[in-house]
Amino acid sequence: QAELNALREDSNRRAREVLSGETNGSLAADAGGGDAKMEDSTKEGVDLQTTNNPCEVYRFSETRGERPKVTDPSDDIINTQHLMQESDPNYGPTRTSKSRGNHPLLTPADESSLITFFCSKIPLLIGPRATLSSCRRSAKVASTACLLFRRFYLCNSVMMHDPKNMLAAAAFLATKVEDCMINIGYLEMGTKEMSAPVPMQDILDAEVKFIKGIDFDLLVFSPYKTVLAYTEDLRTFLKSEKGKGLLSFSGSHGEQRLLASEDLRPIHDAAMQICDDVIVSDIPLLFAPGEVGLAALMIANEYVGNGGDESHSSVDMMGYVRSRFHGAVNASAVDAVTHRVSKLGQMIRELKEGKYGCGNYDVNMDTLKGLNKKLKKCRAWGPADKKEGKKKKKKRKAEDA
Repeated sequence: QAELNALREDSNRRAREVLSGETNGSLAADAGGGDAKMEDSTKEGVDLQTTNNPCEVYRFSETRGERPKVTDPSDDIINTQHLMQESDPNYGPTRTSKSRGNHPLLTPADESSLITFFCSKIPLLIGPRATLSSCRRSAKVASTACLLFRRFYLCNSVMMHDPKNMLAAAAFLATKVEDCMINIGYLEMGTKEMSAPVPMQDILDAEVKFIKGIDFDLLVFSPYKTVLAYTEDLRTFLKSEKGKGLLSFSGSHGEQRLLASEDLRPIHDAAMQICDDVIVSDIPLLFAPGEVGLAALMIANEYVGNGGDESHSSVDMMGYVRSRFHGAVNASAVDAVTHRVSKLGQMIRELKEGKYGCGNYDVNMDTLKGLNKKLKKCRAWGPADKKEGKKKKKKRKAEDA
């Protein structure tokens, strides 16, 4: 978590230095203009916010730098360290340059909130819950799009690249990665259904930048597949002599019966729903898909077991892990896995509180509207804010009069 925060702070600072004009020549040139161009534009009275200023896309490998030193990596995973605030003495510029209107810039926390919001909307554009029926694909496509989207914004800023365009580009690229191709016209229609239209050409242009931003790394694994794999393995193992004692049924009063083919379906379905929350959060960046799938099954097993339905089965999941890999893997390795999965389970329970970047719960729309207005005034992409333009025109008329 500390590393993710450090990456986001760095990408935010790079954008703030470029937009404030307080940067060295090489960085400004990378951002798509350079100090010389910026100074010339200022002298000529050009409104930089309305010009087509192509922003440089930063690649993950170029910006990662040295990884933060952590004494206990497992403890760092659930570290709730806050992002850098403006009160920090090393924070840097807080407002855009005078040529851009001297507007307040987004903080790392502001950017994180916006990324969380836009990422939570990806499953509504592509996947089984897509608003437009033509955009409905398997859950793994939505999972891939969300992970790629978060990868991109680990080293790039929403102030430099339109998150709405990148959201559509992530969805389009994910369909190719998962071999579930879609007509790009459907994605354009899907964005319109979500009241956030993105033209086809903008999606294509954004896709080129997007691929570079994720360092051309298209290798993604979905937790949905691991949930299915663990469920199938559980079904086989619980029928064996070693696994029979790990299964119980609610309301069975100690009576044992053989596992039926549908007994694990409630746990499987609940785990799949948990994964719907996991894929839009930071968790896939912190844990392997196998760990996510196992933890989702453990939490689902708790939910189903607490339901009280006599037909529902309950499995000793920790007992399953220890028994299943006993003798095949070093005992210390098994203990390490169970320790990490237990911590992951704790994080998954907290997703419903809106933690770890999960935007499916506890969304404050008033705050997001304020952040969106702030973004419109300080962004490097898109047209200038209409109201701001009207104010400038009125000011000029008053000066002429």
